[in-house]
Amino acid sequence: MVINILTLSLPYCGPNVLNHFFCEVPSILRLACTDTSLTEMVVFIFSVIIVFIPFLLIVVSYARILLSVLRMRSASGRHKALSTCASHLTVVALFYGTGIFMYMRPQSKSSRAGGKIIAVFYTVVTPMLNPLIYSLRNQDVKGVLRRAVVKQRT
Repeated sequence: MVINILTLSLPYCGPNVLNHFFCEVPSILRLACTDTSLTEMVVFIFSVIIVFIPFLLIVVSYARILLSVLRMRSASGRHKALSTCASHLTVVALFYGTGIFMYMRPQSKSSRAGGKIIAVFYTVVTPMLNPLIYSLRNQDVKGVLRRAVVKQRT
């Protein structure tokens, strides 16, 4: 709410056409005809609080899980636990990584095309990959995928 109020209170002049797929705050800030450094700083601070800190907590918790898994005596148990953690971490890294890249980089360093690609990635591609990433843990799905790849090659 704070970011929206700050962004919408800025003066906008000229052609107010977004070169983006939807109204992301970084792309809206480009349309302002005044200094946006305060709003950019607020966006950065909120990004740290809302995106980076939870990501860091997830990574730390998975590091602790990894240490526990590596202490397991059973190789099959280690394999199963690592498989589960790997799929979870893949989804977390895709989602949070693109969000961090989108909101925590300076506006001066961001390209318009890159911002559009990243926005599509974390709003469309990552949710589409979730079922695939989690279903690859299923042996039946792995078998069907292997057969499809082999059939495609022949």
